[in-house]
Amino acid sequence: MNQVEIHIKGKTYQFPTIIGTDGKEGIDLSDFYRKTGLVTVDPGLFNTALGLSKVSRRDPEKGELSYRGYDIAELAHQSTFVETSYLLIYGDLPNKQELNDFSRRLSKHSMIHEDMLNLFDGFPGVANPLAVLSVMVTSLSSYYLEDYEEKLDMGVDLITRLLAKIRTIAAFTYKHSVGHPFVYPLDKNPYCTNFLYMMHSVPAGAYHVPEEFDRILNQLWILHADHEQNVSNIAVQAVGSTQANIFASISAGIMAQWGAREGGRPTAAIALIEDIIKSKTDVKHYFERFKTGEAKLHSNGFGQKAYDTVSPRAKVVRGIVQEFYKNRKLNAVEETALKIDELVWNDSYFIENLLYPNLEFYSGVVFQTLEIPKEMFSVMQVIGRLPGWLAHWKEQRKKGDFSKFRPKQIYVGENQRKYVPVQSRI
Repeated sequence: MNQVEIHIKGKTYQFPTIIGTDGKEGIDLSDFYRKTGLVTVDPGLFNTALGLSKVSRRDPEKGELSYRGYDIAELAHQSTFVETSYLLIYGDLPNKQELNDFSRRLSKHSMIHEDMLNLFDGFPGVANPLAVLSVMVTSLSSYYLEDYEEKLDMGVDLITRLLAKIRTIAAFTYKHSVGHPFVYPLDKNPYCTNFLYMMHSVPAGAYHVPEEFDRILNQLWILHADHEQNVSNIAVQAVGSTQANIFASISAGIMAQWGAREGGRPTAAIALIEDIIKSKTDVKHYFERFKTGEAKLHSNGFGQKAYDTVSPRAKVVRGIVQEFYKNRKLNAVEETALKIDELVWNDSYFIENLLYPNLEFYSGVVFQTLEIPKEMFSVMQVIGRLPGWLAHWKEQRKKGDFSKFRPKQIYVGENQRKYVPVQSRI
C-alpha cells in the first residue's frame, strides 16, 4: 500500500493512499484527527471523498461521466430509463429475461394504497409539490415493514416498489394541485409513457403519449439518473448512515431538491427565456449584457461547476434536443431556447468561460414541451435522480457501512461568557 507523508510542526505523519480503478488517487485521512489532533477544513467538501463507490464515475478534467463503466452518451442513445435504472441499482445491464421481469414488477407495483389518497386532502392546492412528494414517500414506510429491507425472501423488493410508485405519486401530486381526479396507471404502458398518461389524462378523455415524447423523457431521465456525490445524493446517504429506512432516506434527497441551487435550475432557465420573450429583446442583444458585465448570467441554467471543461451531459443533451425539435413546429419558448443554443455555443466568450447551456437548461425547455408546469420541474428531476439515490443507498446497505456522519468544526464564537439575569442586562 502506498503512503504519503504529511509534515506538521516538525512531526511527520504517514497516511495510506487509495487508488481507484480509473487511476485517481486519494489520501485516506480516517485517522488524521486521532494521529495529529487536528481537523481538516473543507467547506462544501470539494476536496473530500466520502468513501468508495462503484456506481458512477465523473472526471472533471476530461469532462467524462459513466454509470457502472458505461459512458452516458451510449446509454442515452441506446438504453431506456428502466434499463439504466437496473444497471445503476444492480451493477450490470440486464439480460432480456431480467429486463422483462424488472419492467413487469415496475408495472405491477405502480399503484399506491387507496388510504394514501386521503393524505393529499391535507395539502392545499398551492403546496410545493416537493413537500407533498416527500410526505407521500415517507408515508410508504407505514405500509412496508422494515424487515422487508433485509429479507427479500419475504417477497418484497422495496427498491423496485419505490421506483414504480414515485411516478404515480408525482402525477397524483400534480392532479391534486389542479383539482383534477386521479388517473390510475396502466400496466400496458411503458414507464415514461405511464407517467405522462397519468399527468395529462382526464376522465373525459385519455391522453395519447406521442412516441417521441416517451423517447426524449427516457433520455432526459437517463442523463439525470446519477451524478456521483451531489448534494441530494449526499443527503440520502447521510440519513441512510443512521440506518433510517429507505423511504426516510430518499425523502431527504427529495428535500435537498427544494433548494434553487440543487433542484431549481430548469425553472430558472425557463424564467430567463420568458424574460427575453416578454422584453421583446433580440437574443444576441440580451446576451451581450452578460459579456459586458451589465448583468450576470444565472449559473443555474448555464455551465457546470462540477467540470473543468464542457459537461458531458450538456454535450449529449444538446444533440438530443436539436434532433427532437428539428421537424417540430416551435412555440416562442422553444424558438428562443434554440436561438440561445446557437448563439452561446458559437460565441467564444461563453465557451471559454464555460457558460454553455447545461442539462437543466435543455430539460426545462423539453419539460414545457411535454406540458409539465414549472412547479413540477423539481419533481421531474427527483424521478430522474431516484435510480442513482437507490443505487448509492443500496451500496451503503450492502457494505454495512453505517459510520454515522459526524463532521467536526472550527469554533469561532464567544468563550467563557457569564450568565446575567434578565433584569440586570442593559
